[in-house]
Amino acid sequence: MFKPLIRTCILSSALLVSLNAHTAPTDSLAMVNGEPITQQEYDDYVKARAKQNPKQNEKVKPEKVIEELIQRELLKQDALKKGIDKTPEFLQKVEFMRDSLLMAMAMQDYLAKHPIDDATLRKEYDTQIALIKVPQEYKVRHILVETESDAKAIIAELDEGKDFGELAKEKSKDPVSAKQSGDLGWITKQKVVPKFGEAVVKLEKGKYTASPVQTQFGWHIIQLDDSRLATLPLPPFESVKDKIEAGLQIKLMQQYLSDLQNQAKIEIVKQNP
Repeated sequence: MFKPLIRTCILSSALLVSLNAHTAPTDSLAMVNGEPITQQEYDDYVKARAKQNPKQNEKVKPEKVIEELIQRELLKQDALKKGIDKTPEFLQKVEFMRDSLLMAMAMQDYLAKHPIDDATLRKEYDTQIALIKVPQEYKVRHILVETESDAKAIIAELDEGKDFGELAKEKSKDPVSAKQSGDLGWITKQKVVPKFGEAVVKLEKGKYTASPVQTQFGWHIIQLDDSRLATLPLPPFESVKDKIEAGLQIKLMQQYLSDLQNQAKIEIVKQNP
């Protein structure tokens, strides 16, 4: 509900950087029809320019920046000469910009008075890490044959005590795993075809499938050697700290707006068609 307004305020706050000109007396870098372009204006413009296009701003030469400032001053002077600053359209846009900046500064003021400490950020980090679903990994072997009858015959041999690895070397048509006694290494259910994965998760450690499992590759006898939780490369706290803070600040702003709405007397006079 409040996200578009929050987004508007955040974007508007970026404009505050470029409105800090003339805050202190500085030397003039150029004169345009008698109007100075000061060092302060230059510095503020460079900052605003960098926010819009950081990569491009790294290579810009000072002469280019001054040229752009001169062009801006010329356009401003011409607009004033034509009386554009007194037109209804201009005044309406100025009022809209004023409102946007007021909203942005209200947000900034609220966040400044409700700082988020490291302990809160760490707690949120731990909460988010705990929500990550760690998949189960399975260490499996299989024997792959062409027909169901061949697969059932191998299961009968396993029931008689034959070694799974030896049978895989002898009879599996999977040339890679056959050389490794049928070993497929560590897998997850999501990384294998559905019927194979479904059969694996139902197995007990050290057991093999009592019935052959058919996939598009043929008929499988599957044995589960071991299982464990997968090891995920979790991001360190410092690498995501800023993102976590930004997320919590959005929640703070939503709460701020919600409180304002609850305290206000609001009446919808007419719905838009």
